[in-house]
Amino acid sequence: MKKITRRSMLKGSAVAAAALALSACGGSSSSSSSASSASAAASAAADGIGFPKNETITLAVPGKAGGGSDLAIRYYSEGLNRIYGLKTTVTNYDSNTVGHQTVANAKPDGTTLTLATSSLNIQYITGNATVNPMTDFTLIACLQDNGFSTLAVPANAPYDDFQGFIDYAKSHPNELNAGMPAAGANTFLFGKLCSVLGIELNKVECASESDRLTNLAGGFIDIGVVGLGNAQEYSKAGKLKVIGTVAGDGITIDQYPAELPENYKTLQEQGFKDCYMLVYHYLMGPAGMDETMVKQMNAAMEEVVNDPTVHDGIAGIGHIPGWHDLEESEELHQKEYDELVNIAKNLGMYVQG
Repeated sequence: MKKITRRSMLKGSAVAAAALALSACGGSSSSSSSASSASAAASAAADGIGFPKNETITLAVPGKAGGGSDLAIRYYSEGLNRIYGLKTTVTNYDSNTVGHQTVANAKPDGTTLTLATSSLNIQYITGNATVNPMTDFTLIACLQDNGFSTLAVPANAPYDDFQGFIDYAKSHPNELNAGMPAAGANTFLFGKLCSVLGIELNKVECASESDRLTNLAGGFIDIGVVGLGNAQEYSKAGKLKVIGTVAGDGITIDQYPAELPENYKTLQEQGFKDCYMLVYHYLMGPAGMDETMVKQMNAAMEEVVNDPTVHDGIAGIGHIPGWHDLEESEELHQKEYDELVNIAKNLGMYVQG
C-alpha cells in the first residue's frame, strides 16, 4: 500500500537551520563480530523495527555533502534516532562508485545502509561500475520521488514554451545543443525525450548545474536541466526561460510545496503524456539481509517518513515525500531499472547484454 501525504514547505531559514542541525560527522563504523551482529538483529526483531539498536548504523551517501541524497538521508537519520532511539552516522563518499561498492561489500546485518538513486542503476547499465543494483543489494524501501527537473532555455530563445521548442527542434534536427553529463540521469532524461518526441538534439557535455547555468545564460547551449531554485532566480534576472518541468508519472506542480507559475507545469500536464522520468530514492543494504529484518525496517520507515519534521524536511529540499511497502517498492525499482535499460539501448550505451 502506497502512502504519500503533503504538508506545507518549511521556510527557507527553517530548512537551513534544520539541515545544519542534522549535519553529522563522517566516518565508518567498525566491523562487528558475528555474535554482536546476531545480538543486534535479535534485539531489533524483538522491538519490531528491524534496525539494530545496539550498534551504530552507518548511512552511506554516494556523493558529496549538500546534494539531494545527502540532505534527505540526514532527515531520515535524525528521524530514526529520535523516533526509535537508534545511533546513526552519515558518511559521504566523493565517488558514487566507491560509496555503492562499500555498502555492497558490508556485512548484511543492517549496520550499513545507503540511500540510492538512479545513478546506481545507470552506472551498472552503462558499464561504469560493476556493482549490480538488482543482485548486490537488498531493497528495504522505495521512499521519496526526486521531485521536479526544470527545463530551461536561453532568455532570447525563439520559443517560449515546450511545444515551441519541440516544433523548432523538429525543423532544425541536431542544431539545438542540449547540455548534459556524458552519462548520468540528465543524459537519460534527454534520451527518453528524444525517443518519445522524435527529435534530435546535439549533446554538449555540461556535467555540473553551474556549468549549465553559465552556458544557458551565455547562449552556448539551447536547453539544460537546472534545479527549481536556480531556475527561478535566473529567470527572474532575465538570464533564462523555463519551458516546463519533468517529474515522475502522474506528478503535478501542485504537489510541490510552494506555488509555481504556469510555465513550470510538468510536460505531462502540458499534454506530453509519455514525457516523465521515474527517479525514486531507495533505502538499501547489502545483499543477503534477513527477510524478517527487512520487512520490519520497511514498516518502520513509514513512521519515519510521515513524521512531521522528516516529512517537511524532505519536501523542503524539493522532493516529494513518500513511502512504499516492500511489494510496491520492488515493483517500482524494477520498473525504473527496465526503463533505464530501454533508454540506454536507444542511446547505444547499454553494455550489460
